[in-house]
Amino acid sequence: MRGRAALEPGASRPFRNFPDGRIMNRDIFKELERKAREVNASIVYPEGEDVRVIEAAQRVRDARIATPVLLGDPDKIAEAASAAGADLSAICQLFPAESGKLDAMVEDYCARRATVKPGVALRLMKKPMFFGAMMVHLGEASGMVAGAASATTSVLQAAGLAIGYASGVPCPSSIMLMRIPDFLGQGEKFMAFADPAVTVEPTDEELAAMAVQSGMNFRRFTGETPRVALLSFSTKGSAAHARVHKVRRAVDIAQTLGADFPVDGEFQADAAIVPRVAEKKVKVASEVAGRANVLVFPDLDSANCAYKLTQYLAGADAIGPVLQGFRKPVNDLSRGATADDIVRVTILTVLQALS
Repeated sequence: MRGRAALEPGASRPFRNFPDGRIMNRDIFKELERKAREVNASIVYPEGEDVRVIEAAQRVRDARIATPVLLGDPDKIAEAASAAGADLSAICQLFPAESGKLDAMVEDYCARRATVKPGVALRLMKKPMFFGAMMVHLGEASGMVAGAASATTSVLQAAGLAIGYASGVPCPSSIMLMRIPDFLGQGEKFMAFADPAVTVEPTDEELAAMAVQSGMNFRRFTGETPRVALLSFSTKGSAAHARVHKVRRAVDIAQTLGADFPVDGEFQADAAIVPRVAEKKVKVASEVAGRANVLVFPDLDSANCAYKLTQYLAGADAIGPVLQGFRKPVNDLSRGATADDIVRVTILTVLQALS
């Protein structure tokens, strides 16, 4: 997978109050949980033998966030549930190797990938990660949450092969939802930063698709109208360089992808988010300049550094990273994830299932 990097283990906790005790003005996860209850989604967890996943699944069920499906050996699931004191009596459990679904999955997979032999496909489908991804592909689950006990590359590979990418999307990417407690003295502001975790050196086409996907997810999570800025060290032609030209091409491509929200660039970061700077630097009409709430960085280095600097220097809270770009929702967990983390990622995954 060219230019891809694994999500950092423990890149951020999905949501929390600040260490100094300050309380967030807007508890976004309470809002998102209410929205999730209205979706009537089902979420499959390939690591169903993990006690953290079991605890999260029970909470997801009890809070009516989604219908959870645990994959794994039933004896091992029962043993872990007993150790955790969890009640799984009303939670669906599937053992991939004995599910009765394998023949249909193998047939579908081989039909889409003519070079794959049935025996190879069968071995893949017996793996919980591929089995879960195939459930999502076949519409038997709304989304998948995995990675608590697996490498990110395993999650990305299963999702890419079994589910595939959304139309016009050449690769997966991610966003970090940032809550900034006091932006320019105006109070709380939500922003999205892309891509801080997956694609190392995106092409112009990948940046364009990332911009549109990021705007769509920002709207799903916040309810706000996205204004997407593609960032560079140049603002509207103030510098000439191959890296600047790539961002300009990405803007042109993004504007042809049918987004119903504004996408513009190339902008330096200050011209994208500070109105008084935009007035001086941007000499053409723009619905984004000085007002951007979705920032698409030119590479993983800049996006990853930016979200961490914002998190610690501005006291911002970082929610994510959230995967995007697959035809149906899949999200990855840190292997240090807690049950709280898994519940919150589940909420985001449910909302990504909305059309």
